[in-house]
Amino acid sequence: MIDREAGGQPERVTSGDPVAMSGRGHGGVGPPSGFRVAVVAARQLTPTVHAIEVGKPATFGFRAIQFTFLQVRTEVGLDARPMSLATSPTRPHLEYAARTSDSPFKRAFVALRPGDEVGVFGPIGDFVLDETRPAVLVAGGIGITPLKGMAEYAADLALPIPIRLIYSNRSEDEVAYRDELATLENHNHRFRVLHTLTGAPGPGWPGTVGRIDDHLLQQAAFDLEEPVHYVSGTPGFVVSVWRLLRAAGIAAEDIRVEAFRGYASAGVGP
Repeated sequence: MIDREAGGQPERVTSGDPVAMSGRGHGGVGPPSGFRVAVVAARQLTPTVHAIEVGKPATFGFRAIQFTFLQVRTEVGLDARPMSLATSPTRPHLEYAARTSDSPFKRAFVALRPGDEVGVFGPIGDFVLDETRPAVLVAGGIGITPLKGMAEYAADLALPIPIRLIYSNRSEDEVAYRDELATLENHNHRFRVLHTLTGAPGPGWPGTVGRIDDHLLQQAAFDLEEPVHYVSGTPGFVVSVWRLLRAAGIAAEDIRVEAFRGYASAGVGP
């Protein structure tokens, strides 16, 4: 396990007790490698979430969806942090997204512009999609990053498995990748998104309101045969959803989790 300091970098953990937060090796398609590439795009996804896309060498492959270390030059020198890949290996670029903060790393991340150079080391991790079984993806806030990549991967390869995504946020303006998820839903009839807000919604909100509960989890898994549940978000979010799933009789080996340290809870309760 790679311990993540506060700042929103992912701590990869696999099926098993999320309280223990124990992970496994790099699990890559080859040995982890390091390279330097240029930023090709940068954008603000929400008022507090920023994303970049960087070049992807032709020889670099990863599983859907692993993580890498991202190295940027900050005001205090070079700094590398583990970050989820936010897009599928079928796409031409590598994408990263992070909730902004006042740390030197995050300030440097937000300041990146096309042409700037970053370092990448990976791939690492085994929080990856099982391509043979139905999937229920459960994301809280910035935890959407690897799950969005899984949904892209399934759509691009036309995988014959149904995938349901529950995505919890505090407010509508903090729903990252909303348009991208809607496009995937339109292009892949096996993919469905269930949005929920823990704060007061605006007029015309099409999703549900409230914390993720057993009813919403059952709704997502309805008519799926032995699905795997993938849970991604803050440690508190992951533990709460884990407990709901275990209380509903979901076997531990059918729950795969990833916890992001350094962010406030996305508002998911037990």
